[in-house]
Amino acid sequence: MGLATLLTVTGCAADAELDTMNPQGPLAQEIDNLLQPVLILAYVIFAMVLGVTLVIWWKFRDNHEDEEFPTQIHGNTKLELLWTAVPTIILAVLAVFTLIVLASLNDREDNAISIQVDGETVTWEPEVVVVGQQWWWEFRYYLHGLDGVDLSDARNLPPADIVTSSQMIIPIGQEIELSATSRDVIHSFWIPALNGKRDVAPGRVHPWKLEADNPGVYFGQCTEFCGLSHSRMQMQVVAMTPEDFQVWITEQLANPAEPTDEAALRGQAVFESQCTRCHVVNSINGETSTGADLVSNAAPNLTHFMSRTTYAGGIFNLYEPDGSLDRTQLEAWLRNAPAEKPAYAEGRRGMPAMGLSEDEIDDLVAYLTTLGNSPRLSIIEATEVE
Repeated sequence: MGLATLLTVTGCAADAELDTMNPQGPLAQEIDNLLQPVLILAYVIFAMVLGVTLVIWWKFRDNHEDEEFPTQIHGNTKLELLWTAVPTIILAVLAVFTLIVLASLNDREDNAISIQVDGETVTWEPEVVVVGQQWWWEFRYYLHGLDGVDLSDARNLPPADIVTSSQMIIPIGQEIELSATSRDVIHSFWIPALNGKRDVAPGRVHPWKLEADNPGVYFGQCTEFCGLSHSRMQMQVVAMTPEDFQVWITEQLANPAEPTDEAALRGQAVFESQCTRCHVVNSINGETSTGADLVSNAAPNLTHFMSRTTYAGGIFNLYEPDGSLDRTQLEAWLRNAPAEKPAYAEGRRGMPAMGLSEDEIDDLVAYLTTLGNSPRLSIIEATEVE
């Protein structure tokens, strides 16, 4: 009992990023509303069974005063009916409430919102295509809807209006419908503060949804073992006010400014010669790329790289806490990615060591910093990973 209590307590942590008991949206609240009474009932039953067991053990213990064999009792119809019927009724009641919650979580509601796309008002049913691959998550926004968008081949998806990775941006107070799939193996998408898990398998599209009540950052983790860096396949949902979400859309739809600095121009040349075989920057190879030289046929789109706060599957901070670039970590990643995050680069799974010179790394960093606008310091602080 003491050991069990100790193990339970050591599994608790204040402000844990993946706390399953801290719902921040109506969907997660539904799960929590079901979980709480189930846990209470489980604790009561556990205490009753343990208590009865201890009473029986104490009352009928052998005091070793004689060698007489205790009287044996075989069968008790009333008790057997009781401990069969009561659990059956309890489980049946729980099953009914569980099915009600499951049906609610899988329902979809029409909640189209108006957004501005290239100066025009567009009615958008909030929906995001979520794609898992070893070992990062991609989020694709089709702002004119998914009708007619063929998602059957995740390795060759139609061009999207916005493509980002590791961080999904959503407006608050809206049900965000997800169409989740995989490009290689089975993954599992999970943002515990906003909803439960949803497995994603290659060749299939799995519906799911999220909703956040308030602006904030909600952490997630792939929960299906998917290979070498499974534990380093993280993601975040950044929930914004509708006004901030519109600003984000507008920025993402625009191409980043052309570099003018000499080092950034040299870095762009390095990017075009070394990085475009996998990565995409819309203004450079957005229309010509046919996919990445990887098993998944995809690498993170870097068009607005600086608008994110993490990279490499969400495990490294792009910024220091004061908002400045974490150059040391970024350079280390460009110098030898497999040394920073285990991958199977020789098997075309994960970013390889590119063999760049130190000058090329400096120039490439200068170029990457021109790709997109930095987020607010409050977002940088809230999305910081350890």
